[in-house]
Amino acid sequence: MERIGVRFDKAANMEPNHLTDYAKHEIELRSAESRFCYSTACGGGEFEVKDGNVKFPVNLHNRTCGCGVWQGLGMPCKHGLRVIYNQRLDPVDFVSTYFKGAAYKQAYAEHMHPMADPTQWPGSTLPTIKPPGIKRGAGRPQKQRRRGAMEARKRKRHTSVKCSKCKEIGHNARTCKSGAGTSKAPPKQRAATNKRKTTSDGASTSKAAPKGKKSKQA
Repeated sequence: MERIGVRFDKAANMEPNHLTDYAKHEIELRSAESRFCYSTACGGGEFEVKDGNVKFPVNLHNRTCGCGVWQGLGMPCKHGLRVIYNQRLDPVDFVSTYFKGAAYKQAYAEHMHPMADPTQWPGSTLPTIKPPGIKRGAGRPQKQRRRGAMEARKRKRHTSVKCSKCKEIGHNARTCKSGAGTSKAPPKQRAATNKRKTTSDGASTSKAAPKGKKSKQA
């Protein structure tokens, strides 16, 4: 609000053909750079401007330059200014109307009016408008937000599996085929069991089988 107010007062005292502060600053910078350029008249309002080892065609009637700055920004470039100064012309006449006082006045013809605090607003007997009620939809409510069509989908934190045996990626320890850490221990020997032996008189006796050997029935 403060910036618009300052520009509103400035536009009121500005002449229609005067340049804005931005345009004045740009013209001063480019005028200083144009001192190192050299122009050659070619006739018909066309000139050749040499900037270092590069040559640029300049046309005063069409307000164009080979560098493209003049026709792109609406203000003469350093090559165009070199021609304008050599022809004893005023650079203001070759600046676009968008950077002059007439356009500046039109842009800031209106300003922002101050507004009173809500405590100073007049009272009203009208009912307070409340937001519409929210109706719960059918089904379980969604927990995750809806992602856009071009937005990446959410993935798991670890997308690759690492084997705990061979430390390689792409499989787990159950499907590991490298053989690392898969040495099998010798099978455990089965404990000897007592087998009953029947004598000729019908009595049965039990005898422990020797370790490491299979017992034979008598």
